[in-house]
Amino acid sequence: MNRLAAVMMICGRRLLRLVLLASVCAHAGVGVWKNYTSMKDVSALTRSGHTFWAATGGGLFGWNEQTNQFVQLTSADGLLSINLTAVAVDSSGAVWAGAATGILHVYNPSSRMLLTVPDIANFQGQTDKRINVLSTAGDTLLVGTDFGLSLYKIDRGEFGDTYSHFGNLPSATRVAVTGAAISGGRIWAAITDGSATNFVTSASLASPNLLDPLAWTNQQVGPVGGVPQALAVFKGHIYVGTTQGLFYYDGAAWQSIAQLGGKSIVGLGPSASLLGACSAASEVFTLDSLGTVRAFGTGLAYTPTSLVAGSDGNPVVGAVSGGLLQYASGWTTHFPNGPNSSQFVSVTVASDGSLWGAGGGASGHGGGFYQFNGKTWRSFTDQNSGLPVDEVWRLSNGCDGSVWASIYGSGILEVPPGATKIDSAHLYGTNVGMLGVSNNLTYVVTSGIACDSHGNDWTAIISPANQNVLAVRRSDQTWLNLPLYVNGVKAASLMDKPVDRPLAVDASDNLWAIVRTPGLKGVVCLYNGGTIDSVAQVQVTSNNGLPSDNVNTIVVDRDNEIWVGTDRGIAIIVDPSNPLRPGGIAAYTVLNGLTINSIAVDPLNQKWIATTEGVVLFSPDGTQQLASYTAESTSGQLIDDNVQSIAVDPSTGTVYFGTLDGLASLSTSAVAPRASFSRLTVYPNPYLLPSAIPLSVDGLVANSTIKILSIDGILVREVATPGGRVGFWDGKDAQGNFVASGIYIVAAYSQDGTQAGKGKVAVIRH
Repeated sequence: MNRLAAVMMICGRRLLRLVLLASVCAHAGVGVWKNYTSMKDVSALTRSGHTFWAATGGGLFGWNEQTNQFVQLTSADGLLSINLTAVAVDSSGAVWAGAATGILHVYNPSSRMLLTVPDIANFQGQTDKRINVLSTAGDTLLVGTDFGLSLYKIDRGEFGDTYSHFGNLPSATRVAVTGAAISGGRIWAAITDGSATNFVTSASLASPNLLDPLAWTNQQVGPVGGVPQALAVFKGHIYVGTTQGLFYYDGAAWQSIAQLGGKSIVGLGPSASLLGACSAASEVFTLDSLGTVRAFGTGLAYTPTSLVAGSDGNPVVGAVSGGLLQYASGWTTHFPNGPNSSQFVSVTVASDGSLWGAGGGASGHGGGFYQFNGKTWRSFTDQNSGLPVDEVWRLSNGCDGSVWASIYGSGILEVPPGATKIDSAHLYGTNVGMLGVSNNLTYVVTSGIACDSHGNDWTAIISPANQNVLAVRRSDQTWLNLPLYVNGVKAASLMDKPVDRPLAVDASDNLWAIVRTPGLKGVVCLYNGGTIDSVAQVQVTSNNGLPSDNVNTIVVDRDNEIWVGTDRGIAIIVDPSNPLRPGGIAAYTVLNGLTINSIAVDPLNQKWIATTEGVVLFSPDGTQQLASYTAESTSGQLIDDNVQSIAVDPSTGTVYFGTLDGLASLSTSAVAPRASFSRLTVYPNPYLLPSAIPLSVDGLVANSTIKILSIDGILVREVATPGGRVGFWDGKDAQGNFVASGIYIVAAYSQDGTQAGKGKVAVIRH
């Protein structure tokens, strides 16, 4: 029995989740989650043979330097936390990864089996449970956390003791362990309380009671105030990197490596002949057994966090934004293809089916925006594509298939269909008459785009100095800027946050707008019918049925009903032509009190509602809650409950959920129907019964009916479909019994009976 199997058998009661990372088909592709994160920010690094394993803020990745192949693990693959902070490999080749939440994962690369150990995360006696370091010694895994040092017995699959009190430190002193190792018959740990308490502590493995604080000896390393950040064993000596330099223990006292005096050493990686070290100043050094220090390579372009010896003995560095760095004639970066950032404040699906995401970000710290074609990601940043700044807060689709990016302070950028680079001629702001805020007239912040059938692209401007809060590019490509009058008063702003979605156009080409101006808050409609106008003809507020006047988003569904998301729930304007009449606004209490971030309408007219507490799916009329998703209920596959934005790909039924920690997608049956029938595709085929997975019928026109017939033409079952391109059959006849083995004809008819399609399926009854 291998080691990991023993862990699984012995520790089954304490393992929260077991995942086999293999191809699965849930409901023939429906209900499958995927995650997309940036793995450029490496927090810890280790090596097993020619494969380097990196703990990142977006999950775990392995890179094989010989094949240049990557393995990636995210929440969709079973990780219960993707913010990983520590990594180690044991003698069996199993990869251990610790998270900021205290979750401990173990992954077997050969079997692709993933296990999670939740003991630290579930420990009620501590609040900060971050795993800072993992180190292996034989069958022992040393786990350094924000509250002490724990020993995990790998063969037995269980934790042993946890040590939180060291030496003569006051019992109330809470220390974090930032480095740990076993050497010379002793356990060594670097400890810090983040301020004045900074030591290396050690205890003899022969001690009868290591829980006794006095079994531990605390030693000051280097100048007082130097914080220990890394610990390693090299040539039988303990080396410690601190904020004040590199030191080693000669058996009697701590000695300084003079050439590295005063440098903040953040990572250490020993090989057989060299000790690698990296500093917070983006320097890399090697130290040989004679104590000779040499600068290794050139200065890094990224901030290092960790270091490990490569297969050739030379240092390999993990870095923020740089992934894994190897040196030949220069430093080369290695990380899986992915978005430039894990932040997705906005997502949209373009007319060609590609997914676009925006990173938002504080001033100077955005991620730009990124495009996913289903296979690879391409990022647009101020470094690689000429964006004026990387703060992109809103992505939207224009009238002609363009994707528009709202760039904070610089206006709005059009990316035409098929464009592979940014053209500054398509950046619109002050050059088309938009005006910025009063204290900086060139600082223009826009919303996304709303377009009508006349080819007019509308956007809103945050608090412009001239109060021209609307801008529109007309179908002749000319721009017009104009104010919005509400009850005869100019609205000062339609939004006060770049994440707001203040504009929508209904089926009659009427522009609807959110108003954030105090005294005018609510929703207005221009009833302009596709013409360029600026006078609101109706105002809807909480006095008329909105749950709140603080509106975040407004969406028009396929029945031309207006869904209004606020900071206290949803309202539905069921009669856009006269919302103020009795019954014009539906009383909707299901989500009362919840902050609504985004609303998306799928091809079946179902509503996907993003809130600060997860996602809810509603029926087309909103009367039925069809599903709900949280990070907990999906075991982290919905990466975070505070979902910022939702987009639906109508050609595949894939729903995308943008969060500040990554992008999640869910495959659904809400696929846009075909215009006409061709041959139906049915799967799985053959269909094994009984089965909990329904047969999928793909290739339907809108609102089709499916008929299952025996091979001699006898009707077995008639099935209503959801209304889109895909329908389902559960394998049962009209009496509710599973059908017998045989060949069955699957026929589908349009609602008016003028169109039909057919296919066949082989049923095998066990």
